[in-house]
Amino acid sequence: MRALFLGTQSFLDGGTKVGGQYLAEAMAMAGWEVDYVPTLSSPLDLIGGGRHARLKRAWARPPCVLPVQGMAGLREWSLRSPYPAHRWFLRHAWQLHAYGCLLPRALTDSCFDVLIADVAPNMLLLPRVKARIKICRLNDWPWGFGSDLQPVVIQAMEEYLRRPFFDEVWAVSRPLERYCRNLNTSQPTAYLPNGVDVMVPPLQSHEDRGGTGPQRFRSNRAVYLGGMTSWVDWALLIQVALKMPDWTFDFYGPGWRSPSGCPANLRWRGVIDREAVPQMLRGYAVGLIPFQDDQGRMQFVERPMKFYEYVASGLGVASTDWGALRQGMGDYACYGNGADGFAQAVRNAALQGERRSRSDVEAFAREHSWQSRAQQMFERLAALKNP
Repeated sequence: MRALFLGTQSFLDGGTKVGGQYLAEAMAMAGWEVDYVPTLSSPLDLIGGGRHARLKRAWARPPCVLPVQGMAGLREWSLRSPYPAHRWFLRHAWQLHAYGCLLPRALTDSCFDVLIADVAPNMLLLPRVKARIKICRLNDWPWGFGSDLQPVVIQAMEEYLRRPFFDEVWAVSRPLERYCRNLNTSQPTAYLPNGVDVMVPPLQSHEDRGGTGPQRFRSNRAVYLGGMTSWVDWALLIQVALKMPDWTFDFYGPGWRSPSGCPANLRWRGVIDREAVPQMLRGYAVGLIPFQDDQGRMQFVERPMKFYEYVASGLGVASTDWGALRQGMGDYACYGNGADGFAQAVRNAALQGERRSRSDVEAFAREHSWQSRAQQMFERLAALKNP
C-alpha cells in the first residue's frame, strides 16, 4: 500500500513536528510505503537556515528524495517551485497551476492508494497527483493564513472543500468540522484531533519535588514551545514578564524577533530538536498559550498541539481566553486575558501542575497519544476502502 502526504514541515530539517508527520510515521510503521512532500523550495527562499538546506536538496539533479532516518518505508521529497507560496510572490490566479509545474514524474505518474493533504499551499499540487482515496486533514482554518498568503491562494484551498473532491475530511477541532460542513453539507467529515507523543515525566523523589505533587521542584519557570507566529501576543508577554520579575519565560522555536522593551526574564532559547523536547519540558512548571485572536483564527482553535505536550509532560497550562480555547481545553488549563489576567493564570497554572497526579498525566497521555490517533486513522481508511 502506498500513501502520499502533502504537508508543511520537513523531517530532514528537524525542529517542530506537526500532526501530519506523526500520521505519516504511523503508516510507515504499519508497513505502508509513504512519500512525504513538505513545503516546496524556490530560488527566492533566501531567509532561514532550514530554507537554505532545503534549497540545496531541492535544486540538486535529480530532485532529492531521501529516507527519513529510523523510519523504514518513509521518504521525503525536496521539491522545486518557481516561486514561494508567500503573498509577496504568489499573487495571481495564473500562478496557481504553475506552482507545482516542476513535480517529478515519479509522483505525477503514480496512482497512490491514499493521499492525505494538510491545509497548506501544497494543496495547489492536488490537480497533478492521483489517488484512489483522497483525504483533507483540516488542521487549520484556511483564512487564518491571511497574513502569509494572498486571497487567491486561500480561495483555491477552500474551493477543494466546497466541491466533492475529497472522499473525507478529517477535522482536528469541532469548530473546523462545522466550518467544513457549512461549506459543503454533503462532504463526509470526521473528527480526528491532534495528539501527543507519550511524554510523562519520570518519577521524582518526594524530597526532589518538595511536596506530593509532580511539579513543585520546577520552580518559577514558564515555557512556550512553537513558532513565533502572528497569533502570539508579544505585547501581552512583555507586560506579564515585567509584572512577574521572579519568573522566567523561555521560548523554543523558529521565527524569533526581538521586540522593543523586552525584559531580561523573557528569553528566546532557539530551535530545539524533537528528541530533546520531553527532557526540556520537564524543567518547567507552566506551559504557555499566549494567543491573540488574529484574524478571527481562534474561533477554530480548541486544543493546540502544544497543549497536549504540556499536559502530558506534567505542566500546568496558562492560556488566554479567546474563541474555542476554553471550550477545547476545559479544566486542563487556567485562563486570563490582559496582563493582570494572564499573570494570574500563570500563577494558577503552577498550582494546577503541582496538584495534578501522575496517574492523571499518564491517563491523559494514553488517551491522546498519536498511537490512538493513528488507530482512528486506520479505522477511517478501512471504512472508506470497504464502504
